[in-house]
Amino acid sequence: MTVRRPNQAFTLAEMLVSIAVLTLIVLLVSRLFNSASALTTSGNKRMDVAAAARPLLDRMAIDFAQMVKRSDVDYYLKSPANAQAGNDGIAFYSEVPGYGTTPTSPVSLVAYRINPKHQAERMGKGLIWNGDPSAGTPIVFLPLTITAAWAAATNNASDPDFELIAPNVLRFEYYYVLKNGDLSDTPWDTAAGHTAPNGLQDVAAISVAIAATDPKSRVLLSDTQLATVAARMNDFADSMGQGALLTQWQTALDTITDIPRPAVSGIRIYQRTFPLAR
Repeated sequence: MTVRRPNQAFTLAEMLVSIAVLTLIVLLVSRLFNSASALTTSGNKRMDVAAAARPLLDRMAIDFAQMVKRSDVDYYLKSPANAQAGNDGIAFYSEVPGYGTTPTSPVSLVAYRINPKHQAERMGKGLIWNGDPSAGTPIVFLPLTITAAWAAATNNASDPDFELIAPNVLRFEYYYVLKNGDLSDTPWDTAAGHTAPNGLQDVAAISVAIAATDPKSRVLLSDTQLATVAARMNDFADSMGQGALLTQWQTALDTITDIPRPAVSGIRIYQRTFPLAR
């Protein structure tokens, strides 16, 4: 007599259920990997942007801390007579070593600007105190001005003393924190009847706001698009309170629709306030 063995194969229904379960597992795992990859990419972009902004802000901290504050020297600053729409520029003397400086005279003409390629540049032109041109390039005193002596420090003209310090910083804006507590785009206290910087006697600190992007996001933006993004970030106004400038900048970035979002989303904004030495 022949003994029949029970059929050990899977039924069609079991196979279909197994395939469906396996498909769900694969989809869930792939989504987890995609989410992890997106988080990693976002984190790397943030670190790249921070790395782009940090050298500029750290260098500014040194230069502003050692700024020469004297009533007999000139400053190239934002003021009612120099409103500086869009990206700002600034030039001043600071007791930091510069290019061509001598060991006995570590004073420089320092300037910051955003060049036509939407990159942050810094000038550190070494000068000497004694006014003897035979020993090097001397600092000039009023009534001689920075604009008259070194025009390139106050405009976008080419100058070998400018160096590229933050190639991915595309927007630069600053304002003053006065000793009376006001935030102002005028570097003196008009309420006190003052009409000139006079050694920045009324300024307690300079607050700087910048916008930077990571290298990968930057290559997605043309020069025209970079200019468009920068132009949509408002200039500082006296009516703004603490933090209002950055809030308006972020709103402008969040509402851009005519530029690819992957490129715009890589832009980050930073602000740092630099107290001036007494």
